[in-house]
Amino acid sequence: MKTIFLMTITASMLIAATFCKSKGNKDAEKYMNKSEDTLKKNSEQNANAGSGTIPRGMENIVGEWELIKVIADRNDSHIIDADEDKDAITTVKDYLKLNANGTCEYTIAKLEGRYEIVTKEDGKKKLVMYDKTGTETTSGRYIISVTDKELVINRIMGGSDFEVFKRL
Repeated sequence: MKTIFLMTITASMLIAATFCKSKGNKDAEKYMNKSEDTLKKNSEQNANAGSGTIPRGMENIVGEWELIKVIADRNDSHIIDADEDKDAITTVKDYLKLNANGTCEYTIAKLEGRYEIVTKEDGKKKLVMYDKTGTETTSGRYIISVTDKELVINRIMGGSDFEVFKRL
């Protein structure tokens, strides 16, 4: 009698474990499929959202850029002062490629994403970049100037500094 009872309990536990395992696998598979669908949807939206992001007069921003120096804005004036410029850090490396269709590559690893230039109420031009999933990767980056040879960005996050890029 004890043997039959023990065998019944063991069989019940095996059946329950198998059911739970298969239900867990189904739930995990459903979650992964949903995640893949969301990623595809965001990628398609981001690919289509690229055009029309460059305001008039900012066309020079399209191209490949290499960071050549970072300048601390010690007085938070949002203007590069001569004494701040002479103390610039020139050992930091970064890369930026901005395409005319709104796509971009950023960092030395050349991660792919998209960007837009947003004109704020005060007239400042904000550079906003997004990764492949649509998540914003930059915040507080304002375009100070862009020429055929140089791009200057004022990065404001807690403090203020300037990133000076040269065209490649």
